[in-house]
Amino acid sequence: MNTLPYFVSFAMTIIGLGTTSPPSAAVADITGTWELTIHYPPPAGDYLATYILKQDGKKITGTYQGAGMCEAGARGKTCRQIALASPWNSVSHMYGPADVTGTIKAGDVVLSVTVKGSEARFTGKVSSPTIMNGTMKSTSDQPRTWSAEKKMK
Repeated sequence: MNTLPYFVSFAMTIIGLGTTSPPSAAVADITGTWELTIHYPPPAGDYLATYILKQDGKKITGTYQGAGMCEAGARGKTCRQIALASPWNSVSHMYGPADVTGTIKAGDVVLSVTVKGSEARFTGKVSSPTIMNGTMKSTSDQPRTWSAEKKMK
């Protein structure tokens, strides 16, 4: 039996050449304000929310404020533009604030929030310092995709 391939693989792992995670994923920091969209099929429109997150190692805490549903393309603007321009008149209702808890490990993020008795669990990936996306599962609905963009100051 030729043991050279096993030895080479073991040596590469020890010196760091065999890792599968990019270095940037290991140092992901999601502290900040995130504009999150849960994507629903028409005619429902997207659900908009803001997450203010604080990361302490692998632990995530924060607050959630949801802007509700809005119709995509209303007056030629995106839901996000409408909600930011006048959230009280442009969306069906507001939710929150509510506490957010979660974890992050090598770019894999898990966030949980409970609003009006319904728990939502967000799992996903941090794909850049300002972009996250994944799948949301709720106790009151079927799984949905979500995307988030970090607001820059």
